[in-house]
Amino acid sequence: MHVAGSESSFVMSQAFARSSTAILTGAMFALLVAGGCGESDEVSSNDDAGVTVDGGNGSPDAIDPASVPLVGEVLTPDTCPADSNRPGSGITPGNDLHRVTLDEYPEAVCNDGSPAIAYIRRAATPAAESTWVIFLQFGGACQSWEICRDRWCSYNTSYDAARMSSRFAPEIARANGLLSRDADNEFAAANQVLVYYCSSDQWTGRRGDVVLNDPEGVGASYRLHFQGFSIIEALDDALRGGLTSDDGAEVLPPLGDATRILFSGGSAGSAGQTHALDWWAGRYPDAEVVGFFDSSNDPVVDDIVNETVAADFEAVLPARHDVVFSSLYDAHLDESCMAAHGDSEPWLCSLGSHVRLNHITTPYFVRQDLRDPVTFNAFEQLGLSLEDYAVSLEATMNRFPALLQTAEERDAMTRAPGVYVSNCEQHIVALNNGWFGLGANPASVQNADGTPVSVHDALAAWINGETITVLDTQPSTRSRCLSTTDDQ
Repeated sequence: MHVAGSESSFVMSQAFARSSTAILTGAMFALLVAGGCGESDEVSSNDDAGVTVDGGNGSPDAIDPASVPLVGEVLTPDTCPADSNRPGSGITPGNDLHRVTLDEYPEAVCNDGSPAIAYIRRAATPAAESTWVIFLQFGGACQSWEICRDRWCSYNTSYDAARMSSRFAPEIARANGLLSRDADNEFAAANQVLVYYCSSDQWTGRRGDVVLNDPEGVGASYRLHFQGFSIIEALDDALRGGLTSDDGAEVLPPLGDATRILFSGGSAGSAGQTHALDWWAGRYPDAEVVGFFDSSNDPVVDDIVNETVAADFEAVLPARHDVVFSSLYDAHLDESCMAAHGDSEPWLCSLGSHVRLNHITTPYFVRQDLRDPVTFNAFEQLGLSLEDYAVSLEATMNRFPALLQTAEERDAMTRAPGVYVSNCEQHIVALNNGWFGLGANPASVQNADGTPVSVHDALAAWINGETITVLDTQPSTRSRCLSTTDDQ
């Protein structure tokens, strides 16, 4: 595991704030702080929003990061902006999945230093004990003093301190969708692991003791940790030997005995899974490992129908990689992509759509909505209309079925991805019964012969060996939608 120390300490310098943002104006800067094409909080386009790195211009040795208070010590109800909200947890309390705390791993920590946690349930039958479903939770990201402050305080954003700490999470959680024990759920009997998201780095970070400073010099500095990938590493280690919930009610068998692993994630969890799937599969060569990406795709540059937006998007990507993924998060990115592009165009490897279309060799299933309001957010700030976004994204999603002929690493790929594309303005679906495909009248998309297919049925059929390509259009011609919801 990545070892914390002086090299992992990080001070955000005010001097570099001014020099780095001088070339990034308006909506372009908004896209940089969005940190992944809609995979983040809503953001302002203010040039001084505080996305800064030391980059050699600050003096990280002049301050002991440990002397700076943690984010939760600085941001309190008294110091958060007016109209801030109380934190939730993103987890619905219930009787299904029991909490386990990874407190034996010093680097597996949330932004505020609280220990990483997961929720677990043992397989329902002895026959299913070698089968696993692992899900990385959703939750956006943050990359600056202001955006991380607003995230903690739940100010002008749908996220809150629960996405930065495990302190607000319940002991026992309810399970829906992919993790439900519904009789119609193909995945119901498996060992289940819901990994709690609290690192605000799209599950990629390996850097602790980051100090964020207010570029305006008004607000108090605070310290936090971006260690999402360190949490994934710790989870892998903990699951290998068998894992017991904090209350002793659930005891998982060793993951090392697995024969089938569905490694999945939603939104930010899907973004992180993009860079962890091949790594995870390499850790379990004796198991059949497949991925499930729920809502993380954006159009590639060549598919964006507005040329001005396409140029602005492409122009900001190198700085976004350097400032956010490299300097701030010390991100773990897909290793084969970095081997191919790290010396010349490393920014390609922090662009999830490029990685998924070219470098993931573990078989995977991808689900996306053409008018996803969250993934659309950053492009809206660049001036792209929702209709043009949907048309652009439709072109990109139509690339997936042909990856065995087009991907850079096609010779290492064994299966074409399963592809499921709706047009309902719904973000994530994996842990939502109706949108996932459980219940009397679930959401669906018609396949090529006109048969309605749910996400659940498409995913199950693809895992069992079928070729699955279910694609709606813009405007929609094939989707049966439900009422949109922010719930999983």
